[in-house]
Amino acid sequence: MMIKSTTSVGAVDSATSKPQKEDVAPRLPADRVSTMEGQRALAMVRSVQAQAGTGRAAMLAQVESAIRAGSYAPSAGQLADRLLNAAEIDARLQAMLQG
Repeated sequence: MMIKSTTSVGAVDSATSKPQKEDVAPRLPADRVSTMEGQRALAMVRSVQAQAGTGRAAMLAQVESAIRAGSYAPSAGQLADRLLNAAEIDARLQAMLQG
């Protein structure tokens, strides 16, 4: 290869040159963790438990007063269904716990 022209290269003016774009990865937002949703869910659970407890206590008080008054006459079919359902749930839990 033959060089035909030799001229000197002058200093590069940094003010007129365009800045080179750096290869920078885009900035991702920082991860954030919030416990607000957990606190809201816990508050809702406690509220529902309190309401259920109040309703159950009222129902039990009503049944107790009916038993004491001698006017409590449960349906034999309903009692049988509840006993069988409870026994089935107990059997399933025992099977799960035993492996």
